[in-house]
Amino acid sequence: MKRYLLQTLPLLLLLSCQETSEHKPVLADIKARQPVIIVNKNRHLKIPEFWIDQLKDPQKVIMDAKAIQSLNSYTAHTQHQLNLFEEIGNYYNGLWIKESIQKAQISLSKTAHYFEDSNPIKSDFFEEIKGYCNLDKLQNQPIKTRYALTVNYTNQRIIPTELALLKKRDQIHFDRNQNSALDIATPIAILHTTSDGLWHYGIAPTSSGWIKDSDIAFGDKKSIEGYLKSENFIVTTEPKTALMVAGSYHDYLRMGVRLPVIMTIDEMSMVLIPKRDKDGSLILANGTLKTANTHKGYLPYTAQNILLQAFKFLNAPYGWGGMYGEQDCSKFIQEVYATTGIKLPRNSLSQSEVGEEKIELKEMSREQKRAILSKLEVGKTILHLPGHIVLYIGEYKGEPYIIHTVWGSSRRHFALGRTAVTALSFNDYIQQLDRATTIQK
Repeated sequence: MKRYLLQTLPLLLLLSCQETSEHKPVLADIKARQPVIIVNKNRHLKIPEFWIDQLKDPQKVIMDAKAIQSLNSYTAHTQHQLNLFEEIGNYYNGLWIKESIQKAQISLSKTAHYFEDSNPIKSDFFEEIKGYCNLDKLQNQPIKTRYALTVNYTNQRIIPTELALLKKRDQIHFDRNQNSALDIATPIAILHTTSDGLWHYGIAPTSSGWIKDSDIAFGDKKSIEGYLKSENFIVTTEPKTALMVAGSYHDYLRMGVRLPVIMTIDEMSMVLIPKRDKDGSLILANGTLKTANTHKGYLPYTAQNILLQAFKFLNAPYGWGGMYGEQDCSKFIQEVYATTGIKLPRNSLSQSEVGEEKIELKEMSREQKRAILSKLEVGKTILHLPGHIVLYIGEYKGEPYIIHTVWGSSRRHFALGRTAVTALSFNDYIQQLDRATTIQK
């Protein structure tokens, strides 16, 4: 009997070690940095139904349409984290606009030091940009707001140039001039224009910045508001949905885009999309989408729907600020919840401040954090750590798990650069966690 126990003891120890490492990305035991090919040994962790099956009532509605509207109003009016188009002012003070533009430019000049070709950015570059921005035209007087819709996917820039501006020479995937990216039919309040008329500075629903003139169409506020509030609408439910116009590919829409729907015939749905005429004015045209990639109205806000939507992004590439037409950590969260009608702010810290139910975790130990997380509800809990936001999806063998769009490099491995399911022990995120937020009011 003793001999048998001695023989099995090494095997038990080996199994124990394997159990512990199951929560870690699969890496070779070498000192050199290496790519993370496989994030999870357990193949089931990559399937939403695995996590949904652990929930008591995954189809329970967390908030109905009225409650969601109340949350959006709270985010906009109490927390001042959203710009509701219908509440955009008809006039803005010129000096306020000037100060807003200059503040963003000064902040960028402190973080961006190189062009994409590795040449250093000299101070006269930003001086030239200031002149190009036509700021002398902005005086202490009211500036009349102009209204527009984006006519395709467009990048919103901190300064009016398509040049990539980098913090370090090798950080080509982190263009510091990239403020955000806007999908088609995003409303913009235009406040200022460059001297040549090629760029406009405007307020979008969750961010402000410069947009190319060719990517927007101007219309009157009442017509745009009517378009945005159409009661008969669809919302896109796939990470990318092709938009066809007259039978040809026009552009693609990311998840959570709302468009007025005209009719559904067989496998296709006809929608109204904004286009620009020869003088840049707004006209509405017909486009078509695959019906299977959309939902009539918003999805019910349930844990099941949030997990199903989030897992559709699995292995999707990381895109800082919407670079390459992709999404970063906060845009991923924003798109998932947009399918239910919830409007979240653009950056991770602002998202962690949404609603009234927040738990501060910064001063807690790892064990205390795990105890707190085990009691939180899946589907409506997001977790924040400095510079990052993730969706909590539950526990597996005592370890909290998340799905997130992450760059995720470390001393041991190169960047994941994609959407992944990981344990919170990944890159020691559990130690860095500072807030748990419940998306509910």
